Formats: sequence, structure tokens, C-alpha cells
Amino acid sequence: MNYSCSRIAIISTFIFSLSGCFDIADIPKLNSSWKVAGATSVNSEQGGFVTDTVATCPVFVKNIAVTSNELPTEFSIADWNIYKQEDDNWRRELTTIIEQNDLIVLQEAKLSFLLHQLMQQHELSWTQVEAFSVYNQSMGVLTASRVAPISVCKQTIVEPWLRFPKSSLVSYYPWAGSDEPLLVANMHMINFTLGVDEFNQQLEGVIAVIRQHDGPVIMAGDFNTWTNKRLNQLHLMTASVELQQLVYQKDVRKTAFGYPLDALYFRGMQQLSASSYETDASDHNPIVARFGPLL
Repeated sequence: MNYSCSRIAIISTFIFSLSGCFDIADIPKLNSSWKVAGATSVNSEQGGFVTDTVATCPVFVKNIAVTSNELPTEFSIADWNIYKQEDDNWRRELTTIIEQNDLIVLQEAKLSFLLHQLMQQHELSWTQVEAFSVYNQSMGVLTASRVAPISVCKQTIVEPWLRFPKSSLVSYYPWAGSDEPLLVANMHMINFTLGVDEFNQQLEGVIAVIRQHDGPVIMAGDFNTWTNKRLNQLHLMTASVELQQLVYQKDVRKTAFGYPLDALYFRGMQQLSASSYETDASDHNPIVARFGPLL
């Protein structure tokens, strides 16, 4: 059975077995370990995004006082679809990732007691977009770091077939390697569609944010690029905002029909290293990369 078919079967079984246990909010919730002074209502919207901060999205308000620590001049980031922590050894694997990286970008993160406890033990500042919840456990993309973000914004889009939201999270971090904040976009792209209209809609929402940002950018996630058409659209739209692809020293990213599903793009910094590695703790393999300022 190929990857996409097996995922559909697993998701379908998951849905039927838990029918009546799901909660999908009309407005996506933002869960976080931090609070922003002067936060606005979750009902405020701009450019298709819902924001909980005084900073608007897609235009970053530059006069916000930066009171948090900065990411170091050279920093590392890990991108991983953690598959709802369903597989064994996820906690051991994630602990290693946390210990070795400054930024952690997760998809399909279930905000369970064990995940919350792990982040608390390592004193991480984290933000999650709740796409939906199961048994009161939030599911969605989650970005974490020992450095608190300056501001965040969020977006969800509904899968046309399964009717479950996919989420995107944009976070701005102070970085010692730049006068401008580092924009980190964490994306779990829409999956089961016949065409690419919804895929393009979700992607363009985040690209619009990046287009308005003058500073450095990282866009990472599970892009579900299992067709040539999807992958080409991703390459075209990232190139339109001058995002570069990683050059991998080792590339064992999860593929479907021969196409890589996970990716990381960047702008306004130099790549120092990048690779992916195999794990049995998820059905996706993590991407790790290290960056520094432009020379």
C-alpha cells in the first residue's frame, strides 16, 4: 500500500472510531505558553489571518518593543511532522531535537500532557494553532523555542473531503544576526484534493505575509507535495518571494509517489548545514538545518 492510500485509510478509521469526540472551532484557537501585552480579541481578522497580538498580519508592526532574548547569531532549526505522537519513541526523539536545536517546528502536534510536560521541562516558549481537538487535546502545527516570539498570526483552511482544518502559523522572532525580526512560517498543507486550488489558497495566504516582510524568513513544514503539479506550484510561489531551497548533505525525507513531502525554504541568511535523518518515531523524517547571517 502506498503512503497516501495508507494515510487515507488510517485517517478514515481514526475518524469513524472517534466520531462525536471532535471539536472544530468556528475561529481557530491559539494555544501558547506566553502572552503579549495589549493582545487583541481572537475575533480580529486581517488578510484572511486571525491575530491575537497588537501586531497585524501580514504587515508586521515594527514599533513593538522587543523584551525577550534573541536567537543566537548562528542558530539551528528542526522541522518534523510528529504524527500526533502515535508512534513509539517520539518523546525520546523530540527530546534530542529540543536539546540540539534553537527552533522546533512541528506538524500534527497533539498538545497532550506528556508533550506539554516535555516543553515545560526544557523551558520552551511555544505556540500552537488548534486546527481541531480530540478528547479535549488540541491538534495542529506548533512552533517552540527558548526565545519568545515578538508576535504571531494564524490561519486554517478546511480539507474539502475530510472537512478537517489544516493550519499555518507565522511567528516573528528577534534574531542577533539581523536588525529585522526572523519570520518563521510553520505549515501543514492541505492534502486530499483533486486539483490545486485549495493548496494554492493556503500557500498564497502565507506567501502574502512573507511578501510584506523585509527581513529574514524561514518557511518550513509538511507541504504534502505528492504530485508534480503541487511541487511545481510550491517552487514557483517560493521563488516569487526569493525563498531558497535547502541543499541537503543527506536527504532521506519522506516521499509519496517519488516526491518529498516535507521541506524548508529560507531567505536573508546563509545555510551552514542541512540534512534529514531516519527515525521510527513518526511516519515522517525530521529536517535539521543551521543558519547564520549573510556575509
